[in-house]
Amino acid sequence: MKVGWLAVYSLLSGSVAFAAPLPPAALTCLSRHYPVSVAYGNHSWFLVLASGVKVPYDDGKEKSFEQQLASPDVQDAFFQKYSAGPIAAVNTENQDPGRIRLTPLLDATYGNPPANSNLKRVSFFGQTLRVHEALRAPLASVQGTLLAAVKIDPRLKRYLKRFSGAYNRRRIAGTDRISAHAYGIAIDLDASLGDYWRWSRNKRWKNQIPKQIVDAFEASGFIWGGRWYHYDTLHFEYRPELLDESCWSSQ
Repeated sequence: MKVGWLAVYSLLSGSVAFAAPLPPAALTCLSRHYPVSVAYGNHSWFLVLASGVKVPYDDGKEKSFEQQLASPDVQDAFFQKYSAGPIAAVNTENQDPGRIRLTPLLDATYGNPPANSNLKRVSFFGQTLRVHEALRAPLASVQGTLLAAVKIDPRLKRYLKRFSGAYNRRRIAGTDRISAHAYGIAIDLDASLGDYWRWSRNKRWKNQIPKQIVDAFEASGFIWGGRWYHYDTLHFEYRPELLDESCWSSQ
């Protein structure tokens, strides 16, 4: 969606048009990455899905972190900035950028559940993974980058020989929230080489995944569970909007 310094939007209640201030950066960004539009009405901004469902940018509710996870508005989903770059321990409680997901947006984009015709078997480092067709190009990009990296550092091969998860119609462990795997937009590396907070006695952050692998996924639109306090270092999830710097301007 292209906008200037002032944009014209339709009132949600009718066809009357009027001048409105520019939408929040997160809404404009989401309209670039997903089949959605942006609307303004009653002094509020909304993300409008193809079905006509409206997701408020700010629902006006004060929420705990758990409430943000369970029932987020758009602002909640961008509350914590996801930052690529150096790998560092995450010791701040509930610092989990990307774990807050807009389920209605993912439902509308990928299907809940995805149509069988949209679930494809793709070859990734010699393994066959079942994922949403939207991941074909991003995974090919990751593979190309890592094939070049393996030539330089053959030790990376051990992390790419086996994968522990792709499409899986399930809930997130210990919750009623749908997993990103249920949309076919996440893959897990070899569980024997990853770390997960639920498997740890003391819950302290730890990681074995090399930066070259993390960098390759992030460069192709995947966020990494190793950047969470509730860490899941084998988990990569396709969320390109969170790696788009323009999404974080003047939230």
